[in-house]
Amino acid sequence: MEKKIKTEEKEVKMVSIKVTEDFLDKFDLSVRYEAGKVLEFDEERAQDVVERGLAEYAEPELPQG
Repeated sequence: MEKKIKTEEKEVKMVSIKVTEDFLDKFDLSVRYEAGKVLEFDEERAQDVVERGLAEYAEPELPQG
């Protein structure tokens, strides 16, 4: 799932990822992401985490019914 957030400087594209391996946040080591959690990161950060095998891109959830 993609979401765009506009800042004063530029538009930031947000991407949903699903954590596949527990890992610590690279900017705040007190934050731990656990396998199975779905998160939204900016596109560049999401790509980095996916390439390192810590997460996979999440499919948007479809409404039930």
